[in-house]
Amino acid sequence: MKLDKKTQLYSSLKWVYQPIKASQSLIRDISYIPRRNRLLQRFANADFVGLQIGCGPFYLKGWINTDLPPNSCMDFSLDITHPLPLPSNYFHVIYGAEVIEHITLSESRYFLSEALRVLCPGGVIRLTTPDLINTCRIYLHQHTKANPENFGTVWLDGEFSDEIWINSIFRSWGHQFLYSFEMIRQEMQSIGFSNITRVEPQVTKSRFPQLNNLEVRYGANPREWIFENTLIIEASKPETEVLKTGNKEQEPIRLG
Repeated sequence: MKLDKKTQLYSSLKWVYQPIKASQSLIRDISYIPRRNRLLQRFANADFVGLQIGCGPFYLKGWINTDLPPNSCMDFSLDITHPLPLPSNYFHVIYGAEVIEHITLSESRYFLSEALRVLCPGGVIRLTTPDLINTCRIYLHQHTKANPENFGTVWLDGEFSDEIWINSIFRSWGHQFLYSFEMIRQEMQSIGFSNITRVEPQVTKSRFPQLNNLEVRYGANPREWIFENTLIIEASKPETEVLKTGNKEQEPIRLG
């Protein structure tokens, strides 16, 4: 029997189910703790430690790959809207492709502060996300390298039009918030990141070659316009910082 969502019975059952759902989520998260701890211990002294968030089916060998369940490709579950159960000053790089637009602005601010915490001094975060300004330019046919019809050639959701396409970029697939480069630069700078740079697909400007050739969701040789509405950002954690533990100050840490 399918319940009408407007009925009192549906509302009552939904209210009763919430603690059950929360308990299931807690049990699921607890089940990943041993695996997470083993991985963190294994990578503790590695020359390179990379964290991929929202990995989807794109598993990066030699990295720690995380996502929300169910995902058979992830190493363990990680919800970036909550405190990251990860040690401070641990990762050399963090990579997230098409992830940050799926959380709210306040959630992204919290995630970025946590990302700054878990990165080693000198570590780098690389994010890809829809470009708000270029998306609008493409819709208005004011972009010199792409137009909405280009994206219609790879559209998988049935009916397509310019309006359907731009509404999907803003509202579909769980999208919550889109950024311009200037806005996300200001957000990251206010949190404490430095060297905030817009970069080309599959190419890093950082000193970590592991950040090259990561935008592979469109295949090895993507069409030349495919990234025209994609914003790719790299930013660094400052090389040195004074860490505080309780009432004691530690010496500045430098990434070797």
